[in-house]
Amino acid sequence: MTEILEIEGVRIPYDPLIITPKIARSIKKGRYENDEVTGTPKFIKPDDRVIELGAGIGFISSFISTALGMKNVMCIEADPNLCNFIKKVHEENGITTAEVRNVVALNDAGTPGVADFFVREPFWSSSLDSEDEYVKSVEVPTVHLSSLIKEFNANTLIVDIEGGEKDLFSPLDLSGIDKVFLEIHTRKIKRIGIKMCFDALSECGFAYDQQVSRGGSVLFRRIPKWQLKAYDRDHG
Repeated sequence: MTEILEIEGVRIPYDPLIITPKIARSIKKGRYENDEVTGTPKFIKPDDRVIELGAGIGFISSFISTALGMKNVMCIEADPNLCNFIKKVHEENGITTAEVRNVVALNDAGTPGVADFFVREPFWSSSLDSEDEYVKSVEVPTVHLSSLIKEFNANTLIVDIEGGEKDLFSPLDLSGIDKVFLEIHTRKIKRIGIKMCFDALSECGFAYDQQVSRGGSVLFRRIPKWQLKAYDRDHG
């Protein structure tokens, strides 16, 4: 019988091929994805439609579904092994409305097709970047994020893609999105990458929300249109 780990009411099957000893310890101590667990209740509403980029082991999608009453979440994960595990986690927690897709999301300048995704151990180090040593590479279908947003009628993005955030938002049609919760990987993207993320989201009409942001987990909210109009009027 498979051992079950539990954190924040979410049940996670203990598969040692996925759940490393470090992750298991973090789960058992209630520390796994602590910034997301602390932050998401401050801005997620039950009627939100969330796209999660970099869904990992399916914990955050399960947490917002079970603890926060989310009904509509699309999990985007490039690692096919993790996609299968996410589905098992959802099943273990009685989640039937979450969708899981094994794709890589592109900005609007990218060309849909396939991309090489480099799988590493532990899994959270996997990325589209081939510079560091990796276990294997897999070809993963690619799709414009803007088309996923439109298809799913999403209003919220949760993004944790191990450095891929640097180029994700420019150019990108974020119509319909009013909240972006972003994990910034400074070691990967450096200060210039942080500037690129902030600049691109600012250009799209978003502002940093300091009340929710914590460490590398940053919330951006869309600026109300009347505030932008007032700003343009005063600075035009």
